[in-house]
Amino acid sequence: MAKKLKELPENLEEALKALEEAVEKLEEPDLPLEESIELFEWGTKLSDVCYARLKDAEKKVEILVKKVPNPQSREDFESEEFEPHENS
Repeated sequence: MAKKLKELPENLEEALKALEEAVEKLEEPDLPLEESIELFEWGTKLSDVCYARLKDAEKKVEILVKKVPNPQSREDFESEEFEPHENS
């Protein structure tokens, strides 16, 4: 399995999907040991891709949050302000 899939997915969604497929395959009771090891190794690489993409996204969000002129205004946010109004 891992030998067939030489390139790791670039985005989070594809990596997660491939990881889910690897996990499903690993759950098969009659999977040969050698293939299990290859799938596990592939899964750890996919997990690393997912982690890296999430860390990148976290850094971008932190940068964007720092650019907000008044960060305190986010702490005072009340969801009721944005509830849809009912037409009476």
